[in-house]
Amino acid sequence: MEAHRLMPRFMVLPAVGVATACFGVVGLVGREVSGPVPEVDSLGFAAADRVFTAVPGIAEPLSYATHPVAMIGVIMLMAIVAYRVRRPRVALLAVFGPTAAVTFNAWVLKPVVGRELDGYLAYPSGHTTALVSILTVFTLVTASNAAPGRRLRATTGTAAVCLVLTGAAVSAIVGLRYHYLTDTVGGFCWAIGAVITVAAVLDLLPGRHPALRLRREQAYRA
Repeated sequence: MEAHRLMPRFMVLPAVGVATACFGVVGLVGREVSGPVPEVDSLGFAAADRVFTAVPGIAEPLSYATHPVAMIGVIMLMAIVAYRVRRPRVALLAVFGPTAAVTFNAWVLKPVVGRELDGYLAYPSGHTTALVSILTVFTLVTASNAAPGRRLRATTGTAAVCLVLTGAAVSAIVGLRYHYLTDTVGGFCWAIGAVITVAAVLDLLPGRHPALRLRREQAYRA
């Protein structure tokens, strides 16, 4: 196991495949929602309304997980912990993964698609992008650092917990009419693809081995 890489070699091709598929979904869904509101979004609103009518008063608290203050706090905590345990690339990913995903989404993807909800650009969902990008960092770090015999179980468990958290938050922001359901699908896929891309770029940077500074041509093994 290559402890100083964000993505060990065995993960590179699968990760590239996942990122490519995610970017494809973002583009396809974006093309579909640039016109009239799809029926699936009406169904999403109806489903969320049924849930939060049956369990009133929890939509707003659940949505807090996607708010900027909460996201910034988690990012800073992740970065500090990673730096303290001497994992600078993980610290960089914790900061630049979500930041790059949210910034590119807000300034490029949303204006290009141009979909609006209540006068705000909505696709892909920035709330979902922020949350899922952070959870993707957790899952990626788990996958790359778990012991080989326990890697699949650890990664699957982490991903399952992250999906449950995402589902709860997404249902809340749809129920509160912050976003259409398809906005959250786009934000989910964009966040995963963007964090994987940032991780791949960071793995290309020269690194520091415990014993010596690596040359640039050795950096991808750091």
